[in-house]
Amino acid sequence: MIKRLRIISLFLFIIGTLLIFSASYFELFFPPKNAFYLGIFGDIILAIIRSVGVSLITSTFINLLKFWVESTETLVKHDFINRLSRNEMKDLKEKLEKELYFRYNNHDKDNFYNFFEQELSSLLNECYYQSYKTRIECQVTDNYISKTIRKKFEIINPSKKECTIKIPFVAEMQRVEQVENNKLFQIKKFVVDSEDFTANINEGLQISDDCPHISDAYCVKIHTSWDVKVKKQCTIDMVIETIVPLNDVCFSNKITMPCKNYNVIFILNDPSYQLSWHSFGFMGNHKDRIVEEPMDNGLEIGFKDWILPGDGVVISITKCEKNHV
Repeated sequence: MIKRLRIISLFLFIIGTLLIFSASYFELFFPPKNAFYLGIFGDIILAIIRSVGVSLITSTFINLLKFWVESTETLVKHDFINRLSRNEMKDLKEKLEKELYFRYNNHDKDNFYNFFEQELSSLLNECYYQSYKTRIECQVTDNYISKTIRKKFEIINPSKKECTIKIPFVAEMQRVEQVENNKLFQIKKFVVDSEDFTANINEGLQISDDCPHISDAYCVKIHTSWDVKVKKQCTIDMVIETIVPLNDVCFSNKITMPCKNYNVIFILNDPSYQLSWHSFGFMGNHKDRIVEEPMDNGLEIGFKDWILPGDGVVISITKCEKNHV
């Protein structure tokens, strides 16, 4: 903007100067006795040309003075930020932060500042979970453990541009005797803003068995995904049913975007088993903010503050030992 103003001011100054010199030139070389003298009409034209030239030069100096005064006031009030481009604001932010935090010490790339700059600050204008709620109902039978997993989360888009969020359905599972592989992971419900896509998501569900000769490995690969367009916000509601062997006693739940309100309820309808859990990631380092509510047949875990992608909990079930008299 300053460069553009300087160019315009210089251009107007040159034009004004040329107009004044042009009028003086005609007066000098075409005096009243000259054959090309145009009389009073010519004098009027020359006077107008001279006046326009003086006006252009005067207005140029006034505008430069006004811009200097306004620029000083704008700088003091920090309003100049509104005139900066996004890249200029990023450069200014980096210079300010270096001056604040690294004035008296060396700015090394191997520090938290650069980690935040590269990893965390990129999330500030990205989509996030306003709330993320999961309810797991676990049933233990003689042959396997079945889980009904209900998830409901609200995605918020803070930017003004519509974005696309990929909702993944990925799992690695063990085979279960007398249970077909396509029964191990079933999507029973997938609704986006009241629009049902359950049939669509199941059409793209891929199930493969990578190691058929090994019985206790996580050989069954489950994979599919769904792209959701988010303009301002959207709500996703899903239900998944899984079947795992009796020795697969752990259930993990983690988020893929920043989350403002995280909640997990785990229900176990078998009094012969007990539950244990632990959190990981940012949640694991802020256990004082975790809300744990024991229930008669399960527990509820919540985090009422921001957590980061990759945070979550692991819940395991353990057979209770019988007391011997």
